[in-house]
Amino acid sequence: MIEQTSPAPAAADAGPRRRVRTVLVALLVLGPILYSTWLLGWVLSSHLDQSRAYASELAALDQPWGLFYRTGDLLTGIVLTAAAVLALWLRPRRLLTTVGWLGLGVFAVATILDSRMPLDCAAHASAACAAREQAGLLDESRFLHASTSTIAATAAAVSVFAFIVAAFRYGWPNWTRWTGIAVVLTYVVGNAWTLFAIDMDGRGDEVWLLGYAQRLQLVAVTGWLGYLALIAAWERRRGST
Repeated sequence: MIEQTSPAPAAADAGPRRRVRTVLVALLVLGPILYSTWLLGWVLSSHLDQSRAYASELAALDQPWGLFYRTGDLLTGIVLTAAAVLALWLRPRRLLTTVGWLGLGVFAVATILDSRMPLDCAAHASAACAAREQAGLLDESRFLHASTSTIAATAAAVSVFAFIVAAFRYGWPNWTRWTGIAVVLTYVVGNAWTLFAIDMDGRGDEVWLLGYAQRLQLVAVTGWLGYLALIAAWERRRGST
């Protein structure tokens, strides 16, 4: 009589884990798509000067398509929160990848809060709004929005740096290193340009195209999310975390 044996625990667990990894990859692909609703600003919000206005002004409460952009950010946060939870649930984990996925989670929650704390109005679209801003009447809403945006940007930076270090520390393929470095360099250029453009914008100098500078930052963040999707897909194929 042939004795039937149960599959080894690791083999039995491989199927469910692979399905979880597939869902993780799908969420990480969907996240940057939802995060890129600002690209529609040239079509839906053509009245707003995209070369000067912040992308967050698209979602201001006084903008006709504001609800659409806020919803995009909200869904981005929800999708990426789920992705971070799944990534952290997978075993085994290492310190650097844990930090990286935690960074994604913080970014996701901050993005949800960001969508719930929009600007009251778009200063680059309304002289009245700009006057209220200059008078300090919008300081509270702008402080809250700036705070959540700063937390999200910081979390993204921590995440991508953690994965770059992990790529070198754990001997990952070269593309995981150089793709991450390219994302960082894009963000650094966008951040430096944005800071300089903000200073020039405050002086009435429009040459430095504040809107484009800030959108380059958003391109970098989107690249980071795509980078995470590629890493998750590679880990799914490799079968380990």
